[in-house]
Amino acid sequence: MVDRGVLDRAGDDPDPEPDLVLMKSIAEQFDSTMPPLTRGAAGLPLPTYWVCRRILDTDVGVGAPHQQRKALVRALYEEWQDRTPGLPELREVMAADSVVQKLGFFAAVLVALPTQWFYGWWLNRTKRLRWFAQQVGRANVPALGFLDAATHLGVQGSLRHNAALRQSLLLEALAMDLVRATRRGLFNPRRRRRVWPFTVLLPHVGGSDGAAAQRLLDAFLALRMRERDTWPWRLRRRALPLLFIAARPTPAPDDAAGSQGTADGHTEGAAPSAQQGANMLQEVLAGRALPPGSEREGQLAVALGGTARAAVRDWLERYTAVPVRRVSRWSAYTGWLMAVALLCAATPPGVVLKTEWDNPCRDSWSAGGARVGIDTAKSGAQDACYFTRAADQKLLRDLQDRVRRQNATVEDQDSPYATVVFLAPLTADPKKGSGQLTPPGVLQLRGAVQALETYNEQALGLDSSKPGLRMLVANVGYAYRQAPAVVRRLNELASEDPTITAVIGIAQSRDESVRAINQLSADLPVIGASVTGDFMTTDAQHYFQTQPTSRHMARALARRVVEVGRDDKALVIYDDRDRYSTNLKEDLDEELRARHVALQPPAIIRDSPQDQFGVQGRLDELAARICALGRTDGITLYAARGNALPRVLNAVQGRCGAGKASAFPVLTADANVLIEYPELHKSASLETFTAVDLTYVAFSPNRHSDRDTGRDSFRAAAAAIGRVWNPGNPPRASNVLQQLLSGIEVQDNIDNRRPFTIPPDTRVPVGRPLYLCTVPHVIRAAPACRKANGEP
Repeated sequence: MVDRGVLDRAGDDPDPEPDLVLMKSIAEQFDSTMPPLTRGAAGLPLPTYWVCRRILDTDVGVGAPHQQRKALVRALYEEWQDRTPGLPELREVMAADSVVQKLGFFAAVLVALPTQWFYGWWLNRTKRLRWFAQQVGRANVPALGFLDAATHLGVQGSLRHNAALRQSLLLEALAMDLVRATRRGLFNPRRRRRVWPFTVLLPHVGGSDGAAAQRLLDAFLALRMRERDTWPWRLRRRALPLLFIAARPTPAPDDAAGSQGTADGHTEGAAPSAQQGANMLQEVLAGRALPPGSEREGQLAVALGGTARAAVRDWLERYTAVPVRRVSRWSAYTGWLMAVALLCAATPPGVVLKTEWDNPCRDSWSAGGARVGIDTAKSGAQDACYFTRAADQKLLRDLQDRVRRQNATVEDQDSPYATVVFLAPLTADPKKGSGQLTPPGVLQLRGAVQALETYNEQALGLDSSKPGLRMLVANVGYAYRQAPAVVRRLNELASEDPTITAVIGIAQSRDESVRAINQLSADLPVIGASVTGDFMTTDAQHYFQTQPTSRHMARALARRVVEVGRDDKALVIYDDRDRYSTNLKEDLDEELRARHVALQPPAIIRDSPQDQFGVQGRLDELAARICALGRTDGITLYAARGNALPRVLNAVQGRCGAGKASAFPVLTADANVLIEYPELHKSASLETFTAVDLTYVAFSPNRHSDRDTGRDSFRAAAAAIGRVWNPGNPPRASNVLQQLLSGIEVQDNIDNRRPFTIPPDTRVPVGRPLYLCTVPHVIRAAPACRKANGEP
């Protein structure tokens, strides 16, 4: 309860910061209402709140940013050390004299210093505090991490006296801790000691003595509005266990209060009475939404007049404190102990539980919000073995089924076979931070599966000299985030199964994909699909390129700039944190300068808006630049990844307008998933962006560019395996690798229009007759690889 006593203490402070006084009072009162588990074990843990509160009392100086961050970590670590069991005693050992000095030295080197470093690293990386930098960033202060943001809130920080921001941050931190305090826990009864919502009473809101209380109420309403979509740490699935009951600045007459909204069963302009408001609130606490006509979402106005107002006042005089009921260990642990006992009693004698390796999904698992690993399940396996849910990415689910059926057919032939592994990111960002639509690896897998089906139809039918081929599909997660664990398991499978002879796919040019390739077994050759990064052929071991590099793509784009007569000036959009994007941007700069095209200052659009402060705010500015450039015979080249392209085009559509003038030309290297993916969201469909004339790079003369590249990578692996195949002595992966290093010509009946050779010397495709062209996007029509003048 924030009464006049609390407000008076805030006003009496020589350096008034009433918001801090309010939050401290609320936190302390909540702590005292938490039921104890055992004697002496009362209290409410508020780790997030106290970290944020400690920041406001820390003076990090005015030195260099890295020095300020170090000072902040040191101060926060010392406080954490004081309240962590065992660490204060360790500090005493480290500070002791005489005999234990050496022990203290080793404790400092082996325990204290690594612990302090890890604590600072955790502060900057944990999801629990990631929202902090985003909130501070909205106050127009660039902050790429928690520590960067926190230095602005210290004693001498630039935002130290921003009372509204300060109160909002503390309230959000407190709310996160309250959600954790009410979360259910099976083996930890401390997790569920509070079954009623935390309630804040604000009898005085507004006026000279209640301004801070009004800011607190406004901050809470803003938090409730954000909770639905963007509340931090993915806790929006749980209702916020926090209820504010606030009085108006002055006693409101019925007509004034009633003008704020209506509810079911009330006439327009009449606010609910006390009893009606209580009934509506009961519906809210039961999980149902406020009725239509409420003042605004998350807020319910109740008119208290006459005896109702007096009754409320009298009730508060008698029932402000909350009685605390102790939770016994017996009642806390009885539930799960009884469940274990019943389970044991229900298990018949002699029944042996299946081991982990009897699980059909043993080689795939859930991590980072998605299912990753290697699909070794048989045809007809349970739904849990799929990389995607039934309602999402039906194409990927269908492809896994088709691969399983092919594998079953090959295994039933009772003859030697070889196995190819398709390894790539196959699921979009599970946190939806990047706005990624669908990984291009799914489209490449579709082409590889089609090639597998055609190949096995020939090998198991007319051409008995060819071995049957199986395929294992491996998902390394969004942007290769789960690659180390997946690659580790693939190496284990390859050591157990000698039929695994090649890896194809890869799908993306990233430092993470290079590391994944280099972590694979040294004998396994790797053949890329739509992988174009110049660095892939030099940094990755035993990697073979089947498509033109970024240098070739940049050359094709630059040539198109000249062909369409837009060689006056060019704007390049790229992601400065993505090596593929920066690689392509550098190649574009060089090719455009060689053609005497004036380069405008580049624009940065990062893969995820959450990774860069203010990136959403700069979309309008970028759209304005593109529109102005298009009107002055300039051209825009998009060199970032395709998932961010709809955001840019949407801004251009809104800024430039559609149908008012000729479309603005935009050239891009990565738009295949926007053109050919059948499950694309309508908001990302290129048909909606009529303000731009999009031209993109293609690896084939038809619409299915990524599908063709996936087919090429499989064909290369099949050709290499076929060259060294001996049914009496099936080859190993090392034999296939040596064949690829010696050079191989890929020319088969899978796609006889696309012959190519993997060179024996540099492994870089220089003069191969594969399709690489720039084509305009035409709605519902296959693109044609032709020059601007119509020539092929």
